[in-house]
Amino acid sequence: MSTTLSVIGAGNMASAIIRGAIDGQILLPSQIFVADPSEDARAAFAEFGCTVFADAKDLPETTHCLLAVKPQIFPLVSGAVNAEVVYSIMAGISIQQIQDETGKTSVVRVMPNLPCQLGLGAAGLACAKEAVSEDATLAIELFNSIGIVEEVDESLMNAVTAVSGSGPAYIFLLAEAMMKGAIEAGLSASTANALVRQTIKGAAEMLTVDKHASPEKMRAAVTSKGGTTHAAIESMKESGVPEGIANGVIAARNRGIELGKS
Repeated sequence: MSTTLSVIGAGNMASAIIRGAIDGQILLPSQIFVADPSEDARAAFAEFGCTVFADAKDLPETTHCLLAVKPQIFPLVSGAVNAEVVYSIMAGISIQQIQDETGKTSVVRVMPNLPCQLGLGAAGLACAKEAVSEDATLAIELFNSIGIVEEVDESLMNAVTAVSGSGPAYIFLLAEAMMKGAIEAGLSASTANALVRQTIKGAAEMLTVDKHASPEKMRAAVTSKGGTTHAAIESMKESGVPEGIANGVIAARNRGIELGKS
């Protein structure tokens, strides 16, 4: 049987995944079937050339199913899963919960992040112990088409969420603080906005291009003792910025664990 994919939920993340699958020639539109009650959401997938349905129960049998609904919707659509391999991007829903609700044992859980919508995502992937390596192959291809994917044990998915899932917000906060400082230093809001955005983009690209250089070494290379950058870094350290960021990651991880128990 050739690979086919049913998708339950047609939101922005599902759209990014399917766009990556089609653009990357991983799947043809004719191999993809999408269900969502929203006509507007379905329309985007219809434009891709996928077959769309208003009701997930009308989806045909496929080799793989992607659950891309909000967690609170899952119990309402779990009975519509008609594939032996199930992929989930639902936050906070464990592999065991998916197995119990769907009756399927081969489950792969993925935690993507917002930049997946730009093809620059970072995702964590965890497989059920019952799943064989081939079951994850399509998921790995799908998420590599819109960024990178790292396989981890499910017990570490809350850590993945704390780093890459919540991570964009940390960068946005950094940008916010840099813009505030730039304006206080005398720059116009428009100039501050342009300089900060491009600086973060450029620094991120340097981290991506030179994977062997640690962030610490890269920072040291542009920090001359007694210079302006050194003064800024020392002030940030005195304010507890590095520790605050690291503590924030742990706080996000811990909150994820708490939510998983509720």
